[in-house]
Amino acid sequence: MNEPHHPHLIRNPLRRVALGLLLGVLTWRILVVGLADYYAELGTPDAAVAALRWRPNHPAALYQRAETTITNAPAVASSLLEASIWGDPTDGLAYFALADLWVAADRRPEALALAEIADLLGPMRIPALARSANFWFTQDRPDLGLQRWSALLRNRPASAAELFPRLLTFAEDPASRALLLPLLDRPPDWWDGFFAHAATQASQVETVIFLYQSRNREHAIPTATEQRLYLDRLWKEGRWRAAYLAWLGGLDARAQQATGNLYNGGFDLPITGLGFDWRIQPGPGVTVETAQTYGTRGGRALHVAFNGRPAHFEDIRQPLFLDPGPYRLQGRVRPDGLSPGAGLRWILACNWQAPRPVAASEAFVGRDDWQVFGFDFVVPETDCPVQVLRLEQVQPAGEGLNGQGGVWFDDLAIARRGPGAAP
Repeated sequence: MNEPHHPHLIRNPLRRVALGLLLGVLTWRILVVGLADYYAELGTPDAAVAALRWRPNHPAALYQRAETTITNAPAVASSLLEASIWGDPTDGLAYFALADLWVAADRRPEALALAEIADLLGPMRIPALARSANFWFTQDRPDLGLQRWSALLRNRPASAAELFPRLLTFAEDPASRALLLPLLDRPPDWWDGFFAHAATQASQVETVIFLYQSRNREHAIPTATEQRLYLDRLWKEGRWRAAYLAWLGGLDARAQQATGNLYNGGFDLPITGLGFDWRIQPGPGVTVETAQTYGTRGGRALHVAFNGRPAHFEDIRQPLFLDPGPYRLQGRVRPDGLSPGAGLRWILACNWQAPRPVAASEAFVGRDDWQVFGFDFVVPETDCPVQVLRLEQVQPAGEGLNGQGGVWFDDLAIARRGPGAAP
């Protein structure tokens, strides 16, 4: 008697065998790919060889292997790079390496076309951006090289340590300076950092002037940081007129209304310590502030107060940019119990770094109501390109004298006197 025929009893073992074989193949494939990737990621020549043993068409390993043969066997390197590109058409590094080989083999048109393809692949990895920049610089296309640098700085800010000095070389050379104009027209996020580098490191102040004046700010005033960097460099170089004009150009509409021979003499605007604004160094034992008090005309006045402890008043000063000739400084003062040891006076001097006194006010001590004070002075024709108005202590505190009391100042102004005015 024949036994019943059950096909599923035959198919099930076959299916299990087939599934086992497929699982084995997949496992082996995963192992091969994983080992090849592992060795390729090591990035060493020996590891690249090991990766290719496991996977002969591994794109990264082919590229790494090509890099080691470019000098001695360029033809072999070219074949390896072409195979790498076939394996991974999105890796810009292989394109640029092959483009360099084609340039060396007098195939420049094809090399340029290959580099253009690589640039269109983006977004590219950081190494590919650097390779692209180097390629375009060597092919006399610094405009494209600068674009790649800009992308590098945007995607990898740490590259500034290497690229800022190289960018500064472009800025310092009048022949290549114009290449930076597209960046100046639409400054990228990293530009402020570069300007800070240039302002302090440029060998020529003209470079800093170009970068500052050529920047497109879309009708906005410079930031306080940018202006401070610029003015500090002009100050260091003694470029007083340029510094004065740049400072004026950085004032908003309200601040411009307070300009004149003396800026913010009513002390109603915030004191920035920038440019030709007031600079304040109160020193220990002294408080300096602008505050409201009775009798002011604009709402605030300058207040200097000594707290009774041994004090050394440094100074309050403002740089001035006056033409040669006769002037008069005038203001209002209210001494508020100022002891003789803390007596103060205004000094007008020539020069900023080593001031040379020209004239001085009376000393302010004691207590009184608001009163007008003033003094005349003449700005010399020579050796006085910039001036400084300074509030200083007549007799420095110490030697048993403790500063006490305070003093208020308001409505300071400098007016030019007529041609016939006495010195």
